[in-house]
Amino acid sequence: MNSKRVRYKKKPPAFTGPRERFSQMLVRMRQLEGNPHYIALGMAVGIFVSITPIIPLQTVVAVTLAFLVRGSKSAAALGTWLSNPLTIPLVYYANYKLGCMMLGYQKTLDSLAFDSFSQLMELGLEVTWAMIVGGVFIGAILGVVAYFVTFRVFITIRRQSRQADTDSGSGQ
Repeated sequence: MNSKRVRYKKKPPAFTGPRERFSQMLVRMRQLEGNPHYIALGMAVGIFVSITPIIPLQTVVAVTLAFLVRGSKSAAALGTWLSNPLTIPLVYYANYKLGCMMLGYQKTLDSLAFDSFSQLMELGLEVTWAMIVGGVFIGAILGVVAYFVTFRVFITIRRQSRQADTDSGSGQ
């Protein structure tokens, strides 16, 4: 057996920039199989879960929910990519602020001080609850938007694909 090792002139970059990541995501999205409703439902679930403050479990929760609602599990996993180191601080801050407003919390992290461990624990519970409430609300809105956008995109992709198949079939 004679196996050759492939050597590259340049090493692939360790970190890809936002454009490359977005481009990779679009390529992966185009490769998703299923009808537009199935894919859009999975993407909506993934986007919804990506907004909630459950970082280490987002993909597992999104795929599980996609299974339960019979959406695309691959699209759900892709949808969780919305949550990344660049967006998390903004998303979580918005979740917290909206959650505080919805729950009627008068004090926010900006104005709080604590004198004991029990006060710190109470503060942590309020912050967590505010982030969950805000995250579910924002996530639901973005999930609905993601459903309709993804649905339209995949209707267009499928139409273009059928058109390309028709054009290539008639040219023989």
